[in-house]
Formats: sequence, C-alpha cells, structure tokens
Amino acid sequence: MYDLTRFTPQDMAKCSLVLRQFGRNTPSMEASSQNIVKYIYQHFCDAKTRENTCALVRLFKTHPYGELEDSLQESARRLMRGNSPTADMKCWTLLAAAGSEPHWNSRHTAVENTAIPLVSAELVAQIPAISEIIRQFGLDIHTVLGTQPEIFVNLEPGALNIFYESDAKGSLFIPEQDTLIIPHKIKSVLGFGGLLESGSLFAVLMFLKVKIRPNTAELFRHLALSVKTALSLADERIVFNPPETSENIVVNNHNIYETQLLEYQVATLIELLDLSEQEIVRQAASFQRTIEKLRREIALRKNKDQALQTSQDKFTGILNIAENSIVRVEENQGIQQLNQGEEQI
Repeated sequence: MYDLTRFTPQDMAKCSLVLRQFGRNTPSMEASSQNIVKYIYQHFCDAKTRENTCALVRLFKTHPYGELEDSLQESARRLMRGNSPTADMKCWTLLAAAGSEPHWNSRHTAVENTAIPLVSAELVAQIPAISEIIRQFGLDIHTVLGTQPEIFVNLEPGALNIFYESDAKGSLFIPEQDTLIIPHKIKSVLGFGGLLESGSLFAVLMFLKVKIRPNTAELFRHLALSVKTALSLADERIVFNPPETSENIVVNNHNIYETQLLEYQVATLIELLDLSEQEIVRQAASFQRTIEKLRREIALRKNKDQALQTSQDKFTGILNIAENSIVRVEENQGIQQLNQGEEQI
C-alpha cells in the first residue's frame, strides 16, 4: 500500500518493481494495461482509513485507426461527423480503466468515446486535455501524430514525463467536471507516460481524492519507465485482448517472447541507470546548495556574534570606569544598571 501524502523514493522503487512485471505472460497490451491500472487503483490508499486514494485510473495509447477493432473504429467515426478516416490516422484510445464505479472497470464502458481521432495537429491543439498532456510530456503534436518522423528519431530514448494538475476542479485541461471531478471530489490529477519504441504515446491518468505536492508528482516520472517496460513487449505482439483460441499461440511462442523480454529488460536497465544517475546529480546539486546555504548562515551568525561581542566589550569597558558615575534609567522603571563610580558616590 502506498500513501500519496507520504510517498517516498523507496515506495516509488517498490511500486516500480511490481509494475515492470505486468508485461510478462500476458496475451495482449490490453491485459497488461488492465493489470497496471488495477494495481494502482487498489494499492494507493490512505494509511489511516485504508480508503482508495484514486477514484479512477485510466491508461490511454495512441493507435492507428486501421488497426483498431470494429467497435473502436465506430467510436472514432462518430466524432468525425461523416469524414473518412485514413488507416494511419492516430486515435487516442482507452486501453484499460479501474475505479470506484462498476462501469469504470472496463474500457468498453468507462468512457463515452473510447477512441478519439487525432485528425490533424490543428484539431489536436483544440482538444485541451490531450494537447496539454503532450505539452507537459515535453513533446509536440507533430511528433505524437507521426507527421514528422525525423523528430522522433532525434528524441531521447527515455522520453518520459508527468502530467500534473494540482487543482482539478475548474481546470480547462480536465474534462468531465460535472460527471467526474465535482461529484467524486477529485482534488488533483496526475499522469505519467511517454513514447514507446513504436512511436505510440501512452499515458496513465490518476484521478485523485487528495491533493499532492509537486515533488511527489515528480517521482512518478520513474514509474513511467516501468509501465513502458510492461507495455513494450506486448506492443510487438497483440494490443487488444485476443479470442480464447489465441492463448495457444502465446504458449507456443513462449521462448520467443522471453528472448524479447530480456532484450527489453536490458534496454530498460540502461534507461533506469540513466534516470538514476540524473537523480543522483540532481540530489547532489540540491545537497550542495543546502551546504552553501548553511555555510552562509553560519558565517552570518559568526559575524553577528562578533559584532555583539565587540559592542558588549565596549559597553563593559565604559561601564567599568570607576572615576565616572554611569547610571542606566528607563522610563517608569527606575534605575536599571549602574557602575562602580555610582556605587562609590
């Protein structure tokens, strides 16, 4: 169980280890995705009440229209208002969902539009929720749509990031205000994801009943790598759940998948090492800044102590002149201090 109000790097590491395993021995990317969202929904809880922190968790992936199943193609066509889709047109597709409402636990019933057509960069820019996720992930719409493949080639292999809206209520980037955000008292929305090797964009969105801090949200960038690992192997096989007869195919090709898994694990370990090194550098820089701040504060304190001591020495020297009478008097409080000269007088 993970409490988001006290989520630590150690919690992140434990959760990351579990999420990476969901790519093993699953018949499809959809199955892996459902395991991922279900685990996140069930294991992020309040430490005292044990209540689920997430009201809803969704996992989306961009997918070519021509490779969608019939029901998803129909969902995309409804939004195109009679226009003809192309086979390579990317669609923002719901792969899995888990939440507190019964209909939220299936991609077929979790949202009204399970596949949103991304017709062009201009139209995507007019969809605030999707365009803002792309922006916060540090990507551009042309890259996500695949209209400029040369940009994708030049991207960092670990192009992973977070989407974070501290205040969900009233946000222009969070739709379903009246049906989800307000009635279920959603305070923050946190997402994480990035690009798969295929060029597809994936995003996990958590609708949270607690408000989280930016430094907590930043930790989820590391979880994006684990989800990418779990999805990457399935990305080369079958995206949507196959019929029952396809289970034999998975068994017969077990050795092939295990080899692919090892290859992905090696690549993932390299990316994880890069992220770890970046985190070490960041923490070292932060530690160095803290040390410098403490040094400045110590130097300032020493200067103040020295100035105070000098002032006290001067005052004591003046006060101890026996030949002269020195008396300190404050209004309505009488004599407060006198020296030896005044005592003799």
